[in-house]
Amino acid sequence: MPLFQNAVLNKYLSGVDEKKVEESWEIFTAHFHNREIQENIRNSKEEEYQEGFLNDLFVKVLGYTKNPSPNFNLVVEQKNLTDSKKADGALLDGNKVRGVIELKGTETTDLGKVETQAFGYKNKKPYAVYVIISNFEKLRFYIDNAVDFIEFNLFTLTKDEFKVLWLCLGYSNFTKGLPKKIKDASLTEEENVTKKLYKDYSEFKHDVFESIKKNNPEYDKLLLFKKTQKLLDRFFFIFFAEDQLLLPPNSIREIIKQWMDLRDKYDEYVPLYERFKKYFGYMNQGYKGKNYEIFAYNGGLFAEDEILNNLTIDDELLYKHTMQLSNYDFGSDVDVNILGHIFEHSLNEIEEITAELEGQEVDTSKTRRKKDGVFYTAKYITKDIVENTVGKLCEEQKAELGIEDEDYRPNRQKKTKK
Repeated sequence: MPLFQNAVLNKYLSGVDEKKVEESWEIFTAHFHNREIQENIRNSKEEEYQEGFLNDLFVKVLGYTKNPSPNFNLVVEQKNLTDSKKADGALLDGNKVRGVIELKGTETTDLGKVETQAFGYKNKKPYAVYVIISNFEKLRFYIDNAVDFIEFNLFTLTKDEFKVLWLCLGYSNFTKGLPKKIKDASLTEEENVTKKLYKDYSEFKHDVFESIKKNNPEYDKLLLFKKTQKLLDRFFFIFFAEDQLLLPPNSIREIIKQWMDLRDKYDEYVPLYERFKKYFGYMNQGYKGKNYEIFAYNGGLFAEDEILNNLTIDDELLYKHTMQLSNYDFGSDVDVNILGHIFEHSLNEIEEITAELEGQEVDTSKTRRKKDGVFYTAKYITKDIVENTVGKLCEEQKAELGIEDEDYRPNRQKKTKK
């Protein structure tokens, strides 16, 4: 999931001191949005601008006091307790390090490569909760672990984005532990969203299956159940894709609106399912119209399915559930983490219903989850697997081909040919 749930973040944003944000925003833009200063920063080496960056952002904008000023809460080059290694900076609460800062020059374009070093410092600080990594242009903010983070582009930051930065790292908020509170509340909200979404998902599947059984008695019930699952997979793909901007936004709602207009304005009634099937065809083969374009996702899910195409499903049922599910934000509040949990729950349900329809009892020791090892994998495990398999292979290939991240940095200076 993102570092924060939108609903939780917006609640805290509504309570910020707008006057202080405005004052800080003016100081911030005067420096970090100045094109000449940006170019000078890009041309500076890490050690040349390291202390200047801490002053320009953390002291002047975010309200920290740097050592050796009295009552300081920001220090440069904070040494570890157990070895001689030093973080580039640290944020203090009293005499306890709460946040670790690791800085690189703008030639370091992949901040993810700095995570191991930065969290190595954090792990040596018993009270540290936060990690900040920056290359002077971009800044990443982590809480507790490296799984989730929020990234800010300081050179292009909008005022709304700055407000989030100020909420996370403004001294008055930081010293109250506000970022951690927002994350904890977000985790609780994620659990609530997962439970509610799974309930709505299950009701949709149940009602569709009952409608299909009633309206299509010529087909085997087990076959209809499998088609019900496929239909829901199609809908959830669209819900996710439209909120991730892989499809035109609000596609489901627009389909429903067109269906209602045909029925109410033009007296041209067609079943709602017919309108959805038309869109499924677009998803399979692609579509290019005056108002929008759809890429052909011809991977099998939306391929022609004669039985699915010939089913009859009640209008009101489809209207009710698709409208209800379209209210979720699959772009932020419902991410692949939540969908993974729903998929995991569904596996047991599918096998139970399949066994019931076949007149069998479920052997929990031989379910697909047990037999095939199908479990939802937590993101921190997936991240580690990717970094040590595909990620490692990509790094080896980049080295073999002589590809350097620096060569793809925006506004880079061209290398001089030898």
